[in-house]
Amino acid sequence: MTFGELAGLIAAIAFLILVVFLCVLINRLSKTMQETNRSISLLTHDMDNLSQEVEEVLSNTNSLLEDLNKKSVKLDPAVQAVADVSQSVIDINDQVHNMVDKVNTQREKNRFGLGLAKSAGKAAVWGAVNRFRDHRAAKKAERGMENE
Repeated sequence: MTFGELAGLIAAIAFLILVVFLCVLINRLSKTMQETNRSISLLTHDMDNLSQEVEEVLSNTNSLLEDLNKKSVKLDPAVQAVADVSQSVIDINDQVHNMVDKVNTQREKNRFGLGLAKSAGKAAVWGAVNRFRDHRAAKKAERGMENE
């Protein structure tokens, strides 16, 4: 065997090893691609099912929202009536407070006036009583002088 034939044989064996290695690699890559295709197919199927369920949920949500909006429109007058009653109660409360303040002010004025009238009445009564006593004492003194 010559050197050229030996080099050709080594090159042929190396090429054969390379081809076997590439065949094994391509076989494994093929299996990986098949598994990836199965996974993608399964994911697509699951996404379709999920998409249908999401559509049902959205449909139910939309119908619930529509029902809620209708009921909200029906409740608006009741809420407005409660707000009006609340405002009326506030107004009545304010009026009652104003009236109580006026009555208290008037009572204080009357109390001051009555106190002044009461004091004046007392002074007048005590003045009359004192005059009566003085008059009586003076009469007693006159009688006492006449008897002497």
